[in-house]
Amino acid sequence: MAQKSMAEIWKQLEKQHGEEGLFVGSNDNYSYSDSISTGSIALDDALGIWGIPKGHVVQYSGFPSSGKTLLSYTTIAEWQKKDTKNWAMFIDAEYSYDQQWAKSLGVDTDRLYVYKENSGKEIFDRLVGVQNKGSTGKAKKGVLDLEIEMSGTGLGVIVLDSIAAMQPPVEEASLVDGQDMAAMARFLPKALRRLTPMLSATGIVFIAINQIRMKPGVMYGNPEESPGGTALKHACSQMINLAKMSGKDSKIEEGKEQIGHHVRAKVDKNKKSAPFRTAEFAIEYLRGIVNRNEEVLELGVRYGVILRPNNRTYELDDVKYNGKDTLIEALKDLSLQESVITRSKEARANNVKVSALIEEENEE
Repeated sequence: MAQKSMAEIWKQLEKQHGEEGLFVGSNDNYSYSDSISTGSIALDDALGIWGIPKGHVVQYSGFPSSGKTLLSYTTIAEWQKKDTKNWAMFIDAEYSYDQQWAKSLGVDTDRLYVYKENSGKEIFDRLVGVQNKGSTGKAKKGVLDLEIEMSGTGLGVIVLDSIAAMQPPVEEASLVDGQDMAAMARFLPKALRRLTPMLSATGIVFIAINQIRMKPGVMYGNPEESPGGTALKHACSQMINLAKMSGKDSKIEEGKEQIGHHVRAKVDKNKKSAPFRTAEFAIEYLRGIVNRNEEVLELGVRYGVILRPNNRTYELDDVKYNGKDTLIEALKDLSLQESVITRSKEARANNVKVSALIEEENEE
């Protein structure tokens, strides 16, 4: 009996079971490789694909005032910059949306649709629709159903602020003092199983903002935990943990008032590139991510676009700069920034291995 080729087996499978869901691994049409910038070039680099991946679930987590919601707004702003038709959805489960703050961070609020709701059932019904009982089809269509039917409307980012504020159905039906163990952990698995294939079909990224809490009684290991159980962690393609940096230089002050701080972001999970990389960037509470020129300088040095002949001197485009501050000032020029970023991306794609970068960071 002659041995069949892969192509022959493939055709037989398509004939017997249909073409849906079958594709060759090298087919780009079935795998979203595009990314959306977070607003921080340092974090985009640490994520390995220059941002967060379209068509996936991503978590931004951290302690209070670490920059979670701010980062979600800067991500929305970056998506809107790509095209004048691009828009985003912000699910305000914490009932804390502030239009002026969103605007100050670069969001075009005319292209941002806000849904104030903390019922988990209502939120996911609005996103993925409501199934007919006892039959196929949907009694009510969700946002993602309409996106699939219309082949895209420009919606690219959905933010849920936050997982911890969302109310699972069993809790809605219980008394205020009722003891509902792991209610969110029991609700999310089914909801996420409905959500993730629809995100993949539309190319929309779902950002789940989550809190970090301390588990009591943990003597060994990491006592930090985020609400939602393990289902959310498994559903995420990327998990980014944000933390305020400590030390006297971590605060950004104007006179005696603190107006921002430096953030250290750790990539706790990454199914698109190497995990456990870190990035540092600065935020101002009313302006968003600042000091981008400093991030670009570090990026250029990392990928050899900016040279360091000695500890004092920097060299860019055959121009020597005496001291770091001199080059930082020069990199306020946006065209020069973009030039360094473009060449750094090319350098990493062509010459630099991510594994080598991780080894270098670990040695430091």
